[in-house]
Amino acid sequence: MTDGVTVTSERPAGDGARRVDKKAGRRRKRERCQFGKCVSSALKFIGECQFCDGQFCSRHRLMENHTCRGLRTCKEHMRRRNADKLAQEQTVVAKIQI
Repeated sequence: MTDGVTVTSERPAGDGARRVDKKAGRRRKRERCQFGKCVSSALKFIGECQFCDGQFCSRHRLMENHTCRGLRTCKEHMRRRNADKLAQEQTVVAKIQI
């Protein structure tokens, strides 16, 4: 018909909806605590050790609890930092000259 009406064929919406996403069925593997035989899941932000780059659960997140290899260097660094801070804050009495 030539009265100015154009007919277009539309595909049903269900054609593309049947595809299954392959990643939808997979589960991400949880990070486990790296301390010995601990099977707890590691915490995201507070479970990361800066000194040994390990991932630990809430029980083993502290350096003393997971026997961190960087514990000695960390303690030495903190002692030096505290000694420097105390030296800067120390008051010096001015000598009196006669």
